[in-house]
Amino acid sequence: MKRILLFAFGTSFLLIGLVVLFLAVGYFQESKFHKETSEWLKAEPEDIWNYITDINDLPNRRKEVVAIKILESKPDGTPTKWLETPDMGGYMIFELKEMIPNRKWKIELTDASFKMRGSWTYLLEPKIPGTLVTVIEDSEITSIPVRGAYVLSGRDATLLKEMELIRNRFSGR
Repeated sequence: MKRILLFAFGTSFLLIGLVVLFLAVGYFQESKFHKETSEWLKAEPEDIWNYITDINDLPNRRKEVVAIKILESKPDGTPTKWLETPDMGGYMIFELKEMIPNRKWKIELTDASFKMRGSWTYLLEPKIPGTLVTVIEDSEITSIPVRGAYVLSGRDATLLKEMELIRNRFSGR
């Protein structure tokens, strides 16, 4: 009986310690984050543009996106506001903030159940033969537990994953 109590106490103490550590990691990290990454790809700007701006295809290429619902569009059908449903539940609402076809696409996370906001800017610069692709993230996480989770998984994980998806799509050309 004593061993069971000691085991239960030790396990509880360990779990509480891990939670405190997790929260401390989130607490001591900056809420704001800025980073950019660039890669030259052997693809035309138009092809990369069509790929990154295809909002309806996100669930097919990003496993963490379960569904997309277009909330607003331009008369030509270009989505200007959409809701993403992630695989962990909750929601994220994005808005198109700037668009220069085949050159610049800036989207902003305006509302999310994760207490997160931010913008992602995609720049396409023709570099014959190919395109220099730059993705810039400016984000802010106000929730300490969410910030702790992002720090432990890699604060730049979303940015790096996005560039990896673009690279993988166009690496076979």
